[in-house]
Amino acid sequence: MVATIISIQRKLSNYGGYYFLVCFKGEDGKSYITYIYPRLRNYKRWKPLLKEGITLSGLNIIKKNLIDADSEIEEK
Repeated sequence: MVATIISIQRKLSNYGGYYFLVCFKGEDGKSYITYIYPRLRNYKRWKPLLKEGITLSGLNIIKKNLIDADSEIEEK
């Protein structure tokens, strides 16, 4: 799936540290979200691409409107 990041919010984690709530607008017009934790290894993939307005491809949907943070993403 292809989607554009529309907002990134840094939030405190209940487990220590923080995480990013990333909101997307899909090419289908629907809204999606994912959660990115800097402590997890998939953060290396996300870090250079965490910018509002950037369009990503390779996004996988887990359920309803939730994007799998382990998706093999790339800038489109």
